[in-house]
Amino acid sequence: MIRKFVDFALHNRFIVIAVTLMLFVWGGISFHQLPVEAYPDVADNYVEIVTQWPGISAEQMEQQITIPLEIVMNGIPHVTHLRSFSLFGLSDIKLIFDDEEENAWGRERALERLSQVNFPPAAVAAGVSAQLQTDWSPAGQIYFFTLHSTNPAYDVMELKSLEDWTVEKNFKSVPNVVDVASFGGPTREYQVRVDPDKLISYGLSIGEAEQQLTSNNANGGGSFIEAGLQQVNIQEVGLVRDVKDIENTVIFTKNGTPIHVRDIAVVAQGPKLRLGQFARAIRHEDGSWSTTTT
Repeated sequence: MIRKFVDFALHNRFIVIAVTLMLFVWGGISFHQLPVEAYPDVADNYVEIVTQWPGISAEQMEQQITIPLEIVMNGIPHVTHLRSFSLFGLSDIKLIFDDEEENAWGRERALERLSQVNFPPAAVAAGVSAQLQTDWSPAGQIYFFTLHSTNPAYDVMELKSLEDWTVEKNFKSVPNVVDVASFGGPTREYQVRVDPDKLISYGLSIGEAEQQLTSNNANGGGSFIEAGLQQVNIQEVGLVRDVKDIENTVIFTKNGTPIHVRDIAVVAQGPKLRLGQFARAIRHEDGSWSTTTT
């Protein structure tokens, strides 16, 4: 067999050389198209479903949220494992798929099943909804960055606002970046600190004050008025822009006298309540190491 192959190669040198050149070119093209990754993804195909219900115990989250989700998700094809845990106000479910299907296929099947979940009436009234988490791999965390400013006009809260509304938006526009996670820094928010005694004296409840604040924080569109041959659209601007707008919001009118938010509460900007800590190691120019916690 080998003798015949050698004889064929010696008597058909042009064909052998042409085939060799074709294989060489094919190999070069295949080498350049070979996917080589510095951090290969070794994680399973999975879909994560997170549901939040603030103020609910872990036992109730397990009974009323996690178990109904597990019952619906158990029948999805190609699911090899279903893992879940329930915490205070949080339910987390992970669907582990085999390697026959891609993540996009698994996410579509999980999204179809979410519409079949029946949460208890209390959860529906509270606006509880299960959400698919970002399609990313645990091996995809490859870059950490820190915002730092020597300008005293930019404190930590200003840097956090810059991160949330500017830096994160631009990072997400980079190809193949699916999500950006922020750690540390106080998040700016408007805080309405209600005085309970004043609230009782006016015969109000927290729910009524909250409802009025929500209703007054919106723009309203009207019809139009004719100005010659043109139409001028009418709009009422009601979105809150600063602390003063919140203070001047009318809660209700009593005997012709309006009661404003400033009459029952103190309005200010402040940091959002922070939960948990995040630590990382820092290598200095002199070679020493230190840790920081935010």
